[in-house]
Amino acid sequence: MRGLALLTGILCLITVRASPAAAPEGDVSRGGYLVNRVAMCVQCHSPRDASGELDGTRLLRGAPMPIRSPFPGQVWAFAAPAIAGLPGWPDAEAIQLLTTGRRLNGYAPKPAMPSFRLSRVDAEAVIAYLHSLR
Repeated sequence: MRGLALLTGILCLITVRASPAAAPEGDVSRGGYLVNRVAMCVQCHSPRDASGELDGTRLLRGAPMPIRSPFPGQVWAFAAPAIAGLPGWPDAEAIQLLTTGRRLNGYAPKPAMPSFRLSRVDAEAVIAYLHSLR
């Protein structure tokens, strides 16, 4: 029993010491992966050049929607806002949107914005990445 308590204490110590140093960089990397490769936020929230390619110098700085609604008369966003740095977004508001699909006031973004249901851990990683782009 005493050996188990000692082992538990050592594991807790290792976890506490490893987490603060590893978490921020890991969160930013994971958030970048989620934003750019999974959720594909970069496709709508980034401007394009004359040939239709993403403007790599202004990624996630807001842009006109690159696609139109496939359904006539459907409510549709005309532009995607800047999300690099999360200007004007408190973290609690961003977490709420990314985990429930709605803002704290109940507002749901217009299509084509998906109604994400990320885990809190993934939402926090996305936020860490977006804050890193200030």
